[in-house]
Amino acid sequence: MNNSSHLTLSQLNGIIQSKLNEAFFMQQFWIVADITEHSFKQKTDYHYFEFVEKDVTTNLIVAKIKGAAWGNASQRIKDFEASTGQKFTNNIHVLVKVSINFHKVFGLSLELIEIDPSFTLGVIETKRQETLLRLITNYPAYIQKVGDEYQTTNSSLELPPVISKIAVISSQTSAGNEDFKHTLFNNSYGYHFEIDDYFTVVQNEVNARLFLDRLLDVFRSGKNYDAVIINRGGGSQTDFLIFDNFKIGLAVAKFPIPIITGIGHQKNETITDLMAHTSTKTPTKAAEFIVTHNKMFEDRLLSFQQTIIIKSQSFLAHQNFTFNKINSRIINSSRTSLEKSKLQLITLKQNLTTSCLNEISEARREISSKRFVIASLPKTTINNEKRALSRISPRILSASNHIISKEKLALKSAVSLINVISPENILKKGFAIVKSNGEITSDPNKFTPGAEIEVILRSQNIKATVNTKKDYHGNDFNLPTGI
Repeated sequence: MNNSSHLTLSQLNGIIQSKLNEAFFMQQFWIVADITEHSFKQKTDYHYFEFVEKDVTTNLIVAKIKGAAWGNASQRIKDFEASTGQKFTNNIHVLVKVSINFHKVFGLSLELIEIDPSFTLGVIETKRQETLLRLITNYPAYIQKVGDEYQTTNSSLELPPVISKIAVISSQTSAGNEDFKHTLFNNSYGYHFEIDDYFTVVQNEVNARLFLDRLLDVFRSGKNYDAVIINRGGGSQTDFLIFDNFKIGLAVAKFPIPIITGIGHQKNETITDLMAHTSTKTPTKAAEFIVTHNKMFEDRLLSFQQTIIIKSQSFLAHQNFTFNKINSRIINSSRTSLEKSKLQLITLKQNLTTSCLNEISEARREISSKRFVIASLPKTTINNEKRALSRISPRILSASNHIISKEKLALKSAVSLINVISPENILKKGFAIVKSNGEITSDPNKFTPGAEIEVILRSQNIKATVNTKKDYHGNDFNLPTGI
């Protein structure tokens, strides 16, 4: 083969470069693509990456070409990041102005000239709005949109009057979480808080499952938390995409404990913010919200206390006024009543004195009129009694003599009977008195053979021993028959 019939690779690439430069000289194109394989050389301020296009159905790559940016383009990328809060990195969807460039060594590539920040923001916002619509459409029992506000089961929960026991979901290395704790623990009111940390990754949507697991850990702990705090420091727009995740938004909306967010963004609220009970801009603001909430409760208590004091003082003042008024009435009424009673007593005294004097005068007149009758009445009565006594005196004397004679006869009969039945007379008649153990007895059961007895006769005492004892017929003192 003739050496003049072939080209070197550099020659061919030079021809391609010439043709492409000729065909696309001074031409620029706006294209939509995703960024992949991104790398940044800080020393040279160069960005290297690939533009790719994916099938919307299969997500397979249907086109790919290398891209690069330097010089003014690098500054455009910095402006893009500043205006969107979105880092220029992998997996972002962009609208960029490019020119076609071919290098004999590095091959075909697209040189980035401009990047439209509004397009990227629109893509993120469109996806965000689609997620919100899906939430309120599929879960109306937990999420509703009323005007521009979202009402969720979580936002409908009532915060306890005092928030003291808190679960915090945050990154273990988060400076924002340290700010949150510092603000909370160093509050100027001396409020005490108990915090349980549930550490996880709080950036990039691919970590949504880890975040959900930690939220479930809070629920499964069984602890009576007053609130759950989601903390994160600042970052780029893509860092917050985890908080626009559909499953996280749904879990927050349904969560049975009030959730307060302090994610650290300064622009649009995330879906997690919208679904939560209360949204604050930063972890420090979240802590300030809790302290303020507790202070409001304390202020209400102090206000209530002050109201009680004021009303009590007003009530006591009113009661004191009423008491003084009643006291004055009582004093006045008492004085009036006493004066009236005094007058009545004076009148009564005068009437009583007059009546008594009248009664005394009447009694004196009656006594005077009856004095002579009374003076003569005892003499008359004594004379009458003397005459009556002289009439009954002989009868009393006669009756007395009769009774005395009768009683004398009765006494003689009693003496005769006593003499007849006296022990001495009985002993004269041949009877004897028997003693056992020093006591007079007629009970035969007290006389047993061998027992000592004392027999009293008329003039002798005989001590004897019982030899035998038998029943007695009792007929020795019967009178003879036929008399």
